[in-house]
Amino acid sequence: MGSKGAYRYHWQSHNVKHSGVDDMVLLSKITENSIVENLKKRYMDDYIFTYIGSVLISVNPFKQMPYFGEKEIEMYQGAAQYENPPHIYALADNMYRNMMIDRENQCVIIRASTGLLFMPLLLKALRF
Repeated sequence: MGSKGAYRYHWQSHNVKHSGVDDMVLLSKITENSIVENLKKRYMDDYIFTYIGSVLISVNPFKQMPYFGEKEIEMYQGAAQYENPPHIYALADNMYRNMMIDRENQCVIIRASTGLLFMPLLLKALRF
């Protein structure tokens, strides 16, 4: 597991009952209500990133979050997408790796209801 593994879940609870699931394809029933409830649980525990398959969902926390430091960059660089908790860095690293392996351009679609979350996340992903 090493030092990287010991640090891996520094901001992630393992308790699904309280914090929801990292990837909503793992929900026992995938319904609008179960998705909303999972996102609500995660939001209440400050987990702003959640997967639904290969799609990354980010919920605007309306506050500064400590998930974008050098430790997170080190944790996500070169890691498999599901090795660590959901994060914009996992998406960026996965796209970069696929671009280098497949020698094909990559595309990411970002949809936001407001611009509040869009620019900071985009800048953090580009910095990564």
